[in-house]
Amino acid sequence: MMMQTVPAIADPATMARRRTDQEQRRLCKQRAAMLKRWSHKREGTPETHEAHSRRRAGAIARLHASGLLDDDEVAWSQEIAAAAEQIMADAQVRTASLETRVDTSRHGDAFFEALGAVRREMAYGRWRGQLPPKVAALALDVILHDVGLSRAAATHGMHVRRARRLLVEALHMWARVHRDVRKEVSAADLVAAHAGLL
Repeated sequence: MMMQTVPAIADPATMARRRTDQEQRRLCKQRAAMLKRWSHKREGTPETHEAHSRRRAGAIARLHASGLLDDDEVAWSQEIAAAAEQIMADAQVRTASLETRVDTSRHGDAFFEALGAVRREMAYGRWRGQLPPKVAALALDVILHDVGLSRAAATHGMHVRRARRLLVEALHMWARVHRDVRKEVSAADLVAAHAGLL
């Protein structure tokens, strides 16, 4: 009678060591492949180049890289984003000190705004008021919320070419409105408005 051999069951420590060895070999192969991919770069580490290659550019940056927006239009979109973020930051709930002030002075000089901030807020309000609601929503989706143009077009029920044209028109409208506000509001006007607050 022939005896059959029973396969030996490996203990858990041996299995764990094997898994660790396999994982280390896999990581070494990945690292070697990454080093080979970025060996032609003279500046920066391979890890930095790898991370940058995986990073997704914003919607406006992708439109600029593809040539659909020029440098001025990108700058205008950044001005719009800055104005909207400033307005949203001003509208946030803040804490207040209810302590009695002995010197009867105001707490800080928060009510004195810079001329550029006033002009930007005025321009943003007028720009939003002059745009049709659907166009404003589309432009803000792309500019503020970093929604891709094709996705924003689908969301607002329009073709991508029309969405691009409306976005570019909205950016050019911002430039006109902002220019008009800069001509209209001077530093003297702002000083007079601040004096009226005292």
